[in-house]
Amino acid sequence: MKIENINHIAFIMDGNSTWARKQNKPVLDGYLAGMRKLAHVICYLNSIKIPYVTCYAFSSENWLRPKVWIDSFMKLATDFMKNDPLIQTVLDAKIKLKVIGNKSKLPKTLQETIKYYEDLTSHNDGTLMQLAMSYGSRDEIVRAVNRIINSKLEINEENISNNLDTSGVPDPDLIIRTSSKKRLSNFLLWQASYSEFYSSDLLWPDFNNEELEKALKDFNSRTRTYGR
Repeated sequence: MKIENINHIAFIMDGNSTWARKQNKPVLDGYLAGMRKLAHVICYLNSIKIPYVTCYAFSSENWLRPKVWIDSFMKLATDFMKNDPLIQTVLDAKIKLKVIGNKSKLPKTLQETIKYYEDLTSHNDGTLMQLAMSYGSRDEIVRAVNRIINSKLEINEENISNNLDTSGVPDPDLIIRTSSKKRLSNFLLWQASYSEFYSSDLLWPDFNNEELEKALKDFNSRTRTYGR
């Protein structure tokens, strides 16, 4: 389909645990299905030449979940990045990885795995995928302001934007959230000032190219005024 005036799509990938329950599977099976779905979606977006994609994978609020869940999720994410065959498909597509968020809170093994793939893909010329891990927009803004203060710069909109985790990346044109939810949940609050929003009824593991094209068609039908 024809893509117009869209450089950056962001996803709030909701509904993994609900999908697992509906399939009578363990909850972590839903997150594994979600990780595999992300690999397919990012490759498709790369094929239609979307330059930037940001995906909400683990929020700062997720740290409040039970430790056993957190430990299991972090191990699953690490094992997926190290061993799943779909990772090679993503690498073959020349996609570039950047992880945003407070990475220092992540387990050391996952930090090392992330750094490996960030370094490995740093010169790729495909879609830049920003994976939001241990990410919360309020925390991101606080960290940005502290960088500005430490650098003795003026606190203004330009300097805040330049010190966010997403520095150098245009704000999202479209934010897609699955599982029927219609809220940002502390995701890209600064960057989403004039983003268009699309809520999909599909659970994230069920998200598909047809639904993505519906979202893009809906986006193309809108007139963006940026408050003017």
